[in-house]
Amino acid sequence: MLHYLDTIIAFVVILLGVSLLITILNQMISALLGYRGTNLLWGIRTLLSSIEPGLTQEAEKIATDLLRKPMISHSIFSKLTRDGSLLGWLTKRWKLATAITPQELVHGLSNVARTMAATSGGKPTADLINGVLAQVDPEANRNAKMVLETLQKLSPNTAIQMDKFIQELVTANQGSIGKVEVYFDAVMKRTSHRFTTQMRIWTIVFAVLLAFWAQLDSIEIFNRLWTSPELRASLVSDRETILREASVVLSVQSGTAQVASHGVPPQILREAMKDLKAIEKEATAGLGDDRDFAGLDEALNWLHENLKGDEALKKKLADEYRKFVLAQLSAKADKIQQDLAKSGFQLQVVTSREAFKKLFEETRLFGILATAALLSLGAPFWFNVLSSLSNLRPLVANSATKRS
Repeated sequence: MLHYLDTIIAFVVILLGVSLLITILNQMISALLGYRGTNLLWGIRTLLSSIEPGLTQEAEKIATDLLRKPMISHSIFSKLTRDGSLLGWLTKRWKLATAITPQELVHGLSNVARTMAATSGGKPTADLINGVLAQVDPEANRNAKMVLETLQKLSPNTAIQMDKFIQELVTANQGSIGKVEVYFDAVMKRTSHRFTTQMRIWTIVFAVLLAFWAQLDSIEIFNRLWTSPELRASLVSDRETILREASVVLSVQSGTAQVASHGVPPQILREAMKDLKAIEKEATAGLGDDRDFAGLDEALNWLHENLKGDEALKKKLADEYRKFVLAQLSAKADKIQQDLAKSGFQLQVVTSREAFKKLFEETRLFGILATAALLSLGAPFWFNVLSSLSNLRPLVANSATKRS
């Protein structure tokens, strides 16, 4: 029984290690392409178009102007007047805010409408925006009117009932918020789902590419583990090392792993900040002690608020910090590959034409596609599976010892 369990554990260790590499690639893509900002842009554009169809054509520009305002974006790039030439496309994405509250949205739209009203030809669009902000939630407004009508019918002598209905009227009026706020939560949920879907697509793409690129045949790997006690034992003994690496790459809470909600893990961001301080000692002298950041955007905002100097210097240091974050992620990927190699499992790249042809043999193709499907389940899944199997192994080992 222990032989079967150790084979499965060793197999899961490999799947977790490779899945962590895919997760790191996802984190790099998210940080480099600014997916959170672009998805928030889509969400605001969808919200405006849903409330007021007349804003459909202008929604993209309105949402972009709103999310690039320094008071909302807090991006270190938001004050740049030009997007540059080489990195212009990326800089446009990095300028966008990655989070916004309903109050910030309403206030920002009011400012956008005010600015557009002062420009030639912008008044019609400004009027549409103001019309959106003036719309109230019909359900909450209806409840407030019902309370008011009931209140008007009360006898002046019923003081207790009067006080009760006055309080209900106040509560109803507080709930009579605008349509923007009502639609906000629903649109933000769709935005979050859209971001998650994009990351899942990248996970599947990387899983397929890595499975073929490294010739990861599940059937062959499992047979190798079954017939090689040394390799199996080495991977089983190193499972705690892989779990520790996974706890850095993933957000682990109460023993359960989930992909870090803000993309880049806090420890990676902290180490990158240390690297920046070590290289730019003079420019970062007043930054204070190291701290944990919930995400890359929070770290960049903190840099913008605490760095001393002009905007050019702040942009330069922000660019350097992004490079250090990517370097830390790359180093973490190298460390995971080294851990797998020390355990006896090494990723092999297809380099010859003969090896490439073998990938498309019927049996081997099925094994590689099976590996891609397993890897697409994601690192959190395999972390939780390996944690459960690791907790089960001592029980099975003790049972095997008693029987012998």
